[in-house]
Amino acid sequence: MNCKELVYLLGDFFEGSMEEHLRQELAVHIERCEPCMNFLKTYDKTRILCRQIQPEEIPEEVRNRLKAFVLQKAREHHRDIEKYLERAARERREQVADILRAYVANRLSMTMNLLFRTHRDRCDRCGAFLKGLNGGKAIPEIPPDIEDHIAEFLEALPPGESPVIG
Repeated sequence: MNCKELVYLLGDFFEGSMEEHLRQELAVHIERCEPCMNFLKTYDKTRILCRQIQPEEIPEEVRNRLKAFVLQKAREHHRDIEKYLERAARERREQVADILRAYVANRLSMTMNLLFRTHRDRCDRCGAFLKGLNGGKAIPEIPPDIEDHIAEFLEALPPGESPVIG
């Protein structure tokens, strides 16, 4: 998470519609980044003040221009979030494929190796897929449900530990 991504995700953060893992990433970033913390406070105060203004206090021309501006920014914001989510999904697919290649090549870290071997023998969802990879040279297309399941392994690793040896 970086400062620019924080700006794009603030609306979802305040509305409570953000996925939990993104909310946690955002919270960690805010705790560590003083400029973002200050921006967040200002943003929240602005939201509160704007809710106190009565629409009839704003001239009609200003209301129309403001509405057009907000709608345009909302469309841009939506496109930016879609780009961010697409990039995050692509990076996750690449991470899962890297882990599977390391699994096939016996290059998983000790922790990840233990997780994979135990999981392979017990999981009805992806056990057969993992067993089918043993000794294979190329990783076949990974079904989305298996990708989701294997991606959870990354969250099970201790902080800072790499899933792959070397």
